[in-house]
Amino acid sequence: MVKSKTAKAPKSSTRDWIIRGVVFGGLAVLLVLTLLDFQTKQAAQTTSDAWRAAVRAKGEDVELPKSEFSIIPVQGSPQLASGPAGPNPYAARTLETYTWSGIFRNYSVRVFVGAGSDPSIESVQGPGEDTQDE
Repeated sequence: MVKSKTAKAPKSSTRDWIIRGVVFGGLAVLLVLTLLDFQTKQAAQTTSDAWRAAVRAKGEDVELPKSEFSIIPVQGSPQLASGPAGPNPYAARTLETYTWSGIFRNYSVRVFVGAGSDPSIESVQGPGEDTQDE
């Protein structure tokens, strides 16, 4: 009597395809999550770069008022937390922290704001550059 070995091949082939599907599906999910986190990081970095460029464009003698700073578009949808600045090397009274929440990390930009009815922006710190050049 001859035994047939072809009966095991379809089970093995089906199992291999299932394993491949699970592995590639997992990789695809991981790729999507990584791209979403990268997009969040880019939004934070693009916004902080635009804010720093606006502060630098005013020059050292002219300050950027909060009313002009608020016109600059914000990428993404950060959460804003505002509070007293505490001790700092700037003449800032208020610290505004913008936080973009990513899948794996949170990205924060700190904006030091001066005093007055239309306070000036003293410094912008965050992704892309740790501190502003004085």
